[in-house]
Amino acid sequence: MSIVPINGGGGWDPVDRLLSDMPFPFSSAISSTVRDFDLGFGSSLNSRLDWRENSRGHVWEVVLPRFTDEDVLVELQDDRMLQVSLESGNFMSRFKIPEDADLQNLKASMNDGVLVVTVPKSQPAPSNFRVVEIEGSD
Repeated sequence: MSIVPINGGGGWDPVDRLLSDMPFPFSSAISSTVRDFDLGFGSSLNSRLDWRENSRGHVWEVVLPRFTDEDVLVELQDDRMLQVSLESGNFMSRFKIPEDADLQNLKASMNDGVLVVTVPKSQPAPSNFRVVEIEGSD
């Protein structure tokens, strides 16, 4: 599931949808402003964020091209909030971690501009029940 829709791949583009009803001079000015988030060194931040859940846990993938693990901060905050940001302040996103996640085993790795945060699901507590044999004189 893509949390932030992006261009390409035939996906839904919220900027185009927003600008489709605007007059031409305004739409082109806003489009370039919204799409080209200036990082201060002549480029734009084109990020993508995905979240997946499987039977073992939750996985977030954040694509941050041209950035390394030294540029990215991953923080686990109160109320099960996961915050991913750039040290420069040019990107920040927060996610509520589901209740079934094991926060003690949260892990993050980054390779080639792709940050992967994994949180395994908590193991259910073993049930404390047993079958009691019924004795009788039948």
